[in-house]
Amino acid sequence: MSFHSKLLYLFLFFTAGLFALPALASACTGMRVIAEDGSVIWTRSMEFGSDIQSSLIVSPHGMKWVSDAPGQNKGLRWTAKYGFVGPTAWNMPLPIEGMNEQGLYAGGFWMVTGETRFPDVKAAEYPHTVAQTYMVAWLLTNFSTVDEVKAALPKIAVAGVEVAALHTTPLAHWYVMDATGKGVVIESINGKVTIQDNPVGVLTNSPSFDWHLTHLRQFINLHPDNVASTKLGDYSLSPLGEGTGMLGLPGDFTPPSRFVRAAYLVNAVNQPANADEAVSLGMNLIAGFAISKGISRGIGADGKPEFDYTQWTTVYDLARKALYMRTYENQNYKVVHFNKLSLGGGKNLTIPLDRGFGPYEDVSGQAK
Repeated sequence: MSFHSKLLYLFLFFTAGLFALPALASACTGMRVIAEDGSVIWTRSMEFGSDIQSSLIVSPHGMKWVSDAPGQNKGLRWTAKYGFVGPTAWNMPLPIEGMNEQGLYAGGFWMVTGETRFPDVKAAEYPHTVAQTYMVAWLLTNFSTVDEVKAALPKIAVAGVEVAALHTTPLAHWYVMDATGKGVVIESINGKVTIQDNPVGVLTNSPSFDWHLTHLRQFINLHPDNVASTKLGDYSLSPLGEGTGMLGLPGDFTPPSRFVRAAYLVNAVNQPANADEAVSLGMNLIAGFAISKGISRGIGADGKPEFDYTQWTTVYDLARKALYMRTYENQNYKVVHFNKLSLGGGKNLTIPLDRGFGPYEDVSGQAK
């Protein structure tokens, strides 16, 4: 085989391997913004390789909840102290993230097999078991602060159950933050559930949160200030343009790279003065993590090509209790104000997501 034939063979081999990979569903990114006046914002993108059929669930306080448990059994039963709003997936009446009427945010972030494992819960533990699919609902309906979550978590057993729409048991870790901006990460690594403070205010996907924090040390040289001119021997070197302080910031869409990028960007930006500025900043920051169809490719469980893409983006105003949301098709944000909702109505309500293109404001007539 000639040298050029070998190169062609290697190219075809690795290309075929690339397209044989399972479609990735682990490209979610979340970031916290705190304004000078104390207003707290959380922004998050949701990526998946196929349409997850999301809508917004409006769930009232007073609702009766019953978690699933392994083996199609029932787990913990409770009554909601707080109502919440958040997006669902696969037509299930369960939030995958959301905010409650006390300003507590909770959201699940996908983890891949081998990076996490839920505890092996025994039948005797089922009465106080919360399935991973119910974790966000349990958090949003029961707690108003992170400290309350820390106190309650050891009292439940976290179990993994299969989701019929996926034909698998989804793995996840969770970010929880209250209206003060205090945030924690809940994980189950090697069957042990942990909760730890989040000092950088961001979260992505695999691997574990501790690993991501350690990985930041690899980029200790990054900073927002431009690099000055220097000399290499007798040769003068000057910057090619702006942004030299962040030279080397990862730009790909893998979870470790997105974690580094999010951590440095959200902690380098000018602090907004108030909630309005914080919401705008959150929208601008998360826009830099959007994935268009075709950039991240894989093969789905049905053997057909799938494209991991940003299906929706959310911005939560924890101070004023508002949720801003936009979809892949419609980049115009819509807003849900909690004070305009009935959170004591006794049943779950649904707000559909706008998947149409536009409308876009026509300013043609403003030409002067």
